[in-house]
Amino acid sequence: MLSTYTSYQLITKDINKSIDRIEQQPTVDRDTQYYLANITKVKSIDDFVKNDRLFKYAMKAYGLENMDYAKAFMVKALKEGVSDPNSFANKLTDKRYAAFVSAFNFAANGPNATIYNKAQQLVTSNYALQVQIGASQAGLSYYQSETAYYVTNISKVKSIDDLMGNSRLLTYAMAAFGLDAETEPAATVRAMLEGGVSDPNSPANKLTDKSYANFVSAFDFAQYGDQTTTRDAAQQAVPKGYVAGTGLKLVEPSAQYIKGEADYYAANISKVKSIDDLMADKRLLTFAMASYGLDASTEKPLQISTMLAGGVSDPNSPANKLTDKRYANFVTAFNFAQYGDQTTSRDEVLKDTPKIYTTGSALGLIPPNADSMKSETAYYLANVTNVKSIDDLMANSRLYNYALSAYGLDPATESKDLIRSVLTGGIRDADSVANKMTNKAYAGLAAAFNFEQYGEAATTINPAQQPTVDNYMRQTLEEDAGKTNEGVRLALYFDRKASTITSWYDVLADTALASVVRTALGLPDSFATADIDKQAQLFGQKLDISDFTDPVKLNKFLTRFTSMYEINNPTSTAVTSVSVLFAKPVTSGISTDLMMAMQKLKF
Repeated sequence: MLSTYTSYQLITKDINKSIDRIEQQPTVDRDTQYYLANITKVKSIDDFVKNDRLFKYAMKAYGLENMDYAKAFMVKALKEGVSDPNSFANKLTDKRYAAFVSAFNFAANGPNATIYNKAQQLVTSNYALQVQIGASQAGLSYYQSETAYYVTNISKVKSIDDLMGNSRLLTYAMAAFGLDAETEPAATVRAMLEGGVSDPNSPANKLTDKSYANFVSAFDFAQYGDQTTTRDAAQQAVPKGYVAGTGLKLVEPSAQYIKGEADYYAANISKVKSIDDLMADKRLLTFAMASYGLDASTEKPLQISTMLAGGVSDPNSPANKLTDKRYANFVTAFNFAQYGDQTTSRDEVLKDTPKIYTTGSALGLIPPNADSMKSETAYYLANVTNVKSIDDLMANSRLYNYALSAYGLDPATESKDLIRSVLTGGIRDADSVANKMTNKAYAGLAAAFNFEQYGEAATTINPAQQPTVDNYMRQTLEEDAGKTNEGVRLALYFDRKASTITSWYDVLADTALASVVRTALGLPDSFATADIDKQAQLFGQKLDISDFTDPVKLNKFLTRFTSMYEINNPTSTAVTSVSVLFAKPVTSGISTDLMMAMQKLKF
């Protein structure tokens, strides 16, 4: 018979091959195939515990096979979940219960518990929440209105006089660069604009604060004359700067969605000849109303038609009587009361409305509506499971933008280098980039797309599925090893748990771990009855606990253990039955609090 050391080394030399051999065992293979084929059908705790075959498989995967009869006990743990530090599972001494409940987290994830994946369900729910938050922010309608006014009127400005003569446009334009038109002297503003930025000694360039230089660069009448406001600097950069300065957290629909809606509008709006025509095409109506800050899905059809029928010529029309001027702006553009069937041939409808929509949507001022959210989420869910790496995620701008938006991060302003660092570092290391950021949204993003920990499985992994199967295989491997040599099982168990050990009290709380350490140190079993603090102190004097996270040092320690175990338990006379250490729950046996709880439960 092989020695403890040799048997352990043969198994761990290629642990994957060893597990493959376990997987090929007919019983294991059948049970695993059944588990994977049926676990995703489980939608409740009742479904779970009533399927004895699934439940026992799962319990064994977490080392709880000796408790698979205590269903009432487990139901209580599952119902309370692990979100509350005082939940039943969290208060138990044996932390395998919390690990089990975390994997089958019906309390938090309901019917999605066995299919839940952060990159899928959590990201999509966060996205919907961020859209809701963005749409309800104070001042949004004001910023929508000001931006709509700017984009539809700025092209009419042909000179400095035109800009200075329109206080609303000037205020908006200056605000985009952090300047306040109300407090800046008009003479100063004019002097800055007249000086331009071509001359290094111009008034704007001579200022240390570059706000004026940036403003004049966008409105460089000195260089571009009456073509100044047709440039991207005035048309696109100014609204972008203005919105950035509002402090709003906004979610932008995808460029593909915006283009699709704009194309549909352009192809069909001319066919609309009446209020009834517009009301009959929900897609056109949604586009038109959204352009003016209104949501067609929440406004009553009778209210909309009444507003349109009343027009805006009469100061007492329904639209004009409202304090909120969004309806008046909408009706002004779609003024069927005044222009009849020629309404949709006017520039306000053909040019201004789509310009307002595309600009506002791209900036997030027009929040994604229900159709947009449905479209974006459908695309996201259909494609995110194909993402196998950080590169894959960052290469697909539509997925990348959706993911960042779900965590309140603006894809347009976030540094891609920073996001890559956040994702690369993951969250397991307390000093990772994500964990050190003040804004916890980065850690949330890294947790959802945890490539650092799960690799290419990050967007598909669910603890109730493959991780549970992996746990089951490892448990079975250890059990099989223990049938011929308990020392090998102990070594394999310690190897698996080593990375989770943070203090000597973790070791002492686990009968099997403590046995390994005592054996390695040549301490008698009776040492386990000594004062627990003295045990921890001695362990700390003899060993460096940080060595357990170093593969080389851990292997050296387990070599020492297997050698000492062999001396104490020669393989020629080794007991082949499963150790009492594993006949009970491994971590600390059935603790007093657990036993008391079981006495009160019946199933």
